[in-house]
Amino acid sequence: MELIGFDPGGRSAFGWAVLAVDDGGHVLGLRSGIESSAPDAIDQVQATLNAAPGGVGIDAPLFWVDKGDRAVDAHIRRRVLSSGGSSGTVSAINSLQGACVAQGIICARMARLMWPSALITEAHPKALLRVWPAAGEFVRQWIPASVATHERDAALAAYAAWQGVCANPAWSDLMGMDPMPFFPAGSRVSYWFPT
Repeated sequence: MELIGFDPGGRSAFGWAVLAVDDGGHVLGLRSGIESSAPDAIDQVQATLNAAPGGVGIDAPLFWVDKGDRAVDAHIRRRVLSSGGSSGTVSAINSLQGACVAQGIICARMARLMWPSALITEAHPKALLRVWPAAGEFVRQWIPASVATHERDAALAAYAAWQGVCANPAWSDLMGMDPMPFFPAGSRVSYWFPT
């Protein structure tokens, strides 16, 4: 199975990754790169895939709420703080850069159209590294130190999609935390994160 990860950013800052895993839960390989937009990153991924992906992880806010901070962000922020991290690791949507928000939504919409059966999940690689030791081990084992942060975060987004597709019992879909979410990409998404 192949899983895709995206880390939306601006010019020369849009990371993509394709993670290949077997049925036994072993990583077979990882391919990644940097592009400048959602269409370019999706084109690169499509050229790299062997089959339709099982899941897509995107490091961007894929749903919004009518008022205030998202409950999932507050929850993950508390988890990061309790592990000794900084509250700035989990930003409010209104404080994020435009490329992350806009390109993340475009990416989710294009992914849904291209791979309609794939699970699409929001991901938060930096928070994941802070609260889930296995994510750090994944990075140490599969991502060379020379790789750009955008590629690393895309690989971790693919890792989060993998956990969602496998329904890892130590993870859960946090989407139920926010009542009445709005999905600007036009379809429902998940938010798989360690419990």
